[in-house]
Amino acid sequence: MGEIVWLGRYPVKSMLGEELSEVALATDGLVGDRRYALVDRETGLVASAKNPRKWGWLLRHSARYEEDGTVTLSEMSERVDLIGEVPPNATLERLTPETEPGAGEMTRNILPRRTFVDFAPVHVVTTATLEALQADHRRFRPNIVVRMVGGEPFAENHWPGSRITIGDAEIEAVVPTPRCVVPTLAHGDLPADPSVIRTAARRNRIQVSDLGRLTCVGAYATVRRPGTLRVGDLVHIDRPADVGAA
Repeated sequence: MGEIVWLGRYPVKSMLGEELSEVALATDGLVGDRRYALVDRETGLVASAKNPRKWGWLLRHSARYEEDGTVTLSEMSERVDLIGEVPPNATLERLTPETEPGAGEMTRNILPRRTFVDFAPVHVVTTATLEALQADHRRFRPNIVVRMVGGEPFAENHWPGSRITIGDAEIEAVVPTPRCVVPTLAHGDLPADPSVIRTAARRNRIQVSDLGRLTCVGAYATVRRPGTLRVGDLVHIDRPADVGAA
């Protein structure tokens, strides 16, 4: 058992988001979350801070989702266009492996359709994990931060397959969240901190299905039942064994 202590969404991919006290959860995630992205006019690639040398500056600027479905930006560059629909084969560049800026190689990934998420529509992390890393939650760009009773650090590793009831909504954890270079970058008034990923790699580098051993913080989830999320809502996790016995 636990409770929501923080909610947030990021209306434009790789830009700072907004803290919320209440938000609707739809089948494809929090309403307004990662609904827009910036596209490089020259290359046609989706702008992402996963390519920090080129797009790390996006994390200095914010986006706010309006009730009418539009978005307000704190800044807009002349070399990008704002888009609200995921084009076919939308592609971004990312630095791999998960390391600090200046190391690793650039690879390209095709985004899933519908919204500009990387893998799944909801990202959850626990306060116990954040405290173990001595890290500000904003670095990991979660949608939901939960405080679990007697929570252990990196408990999210064991969540895949679990159904998580939050208020009148339900999500299902699908995989621990692999981390990239983004948490090490400056986020608004948070300075750059390369030690964040080093610490996470030392504490929680695990096997993730057939993807290999990856540094993970938090869990990705899909939506089983839409509803409304509120700070203070109770959180209940049904483990796979519990679900099967129901």
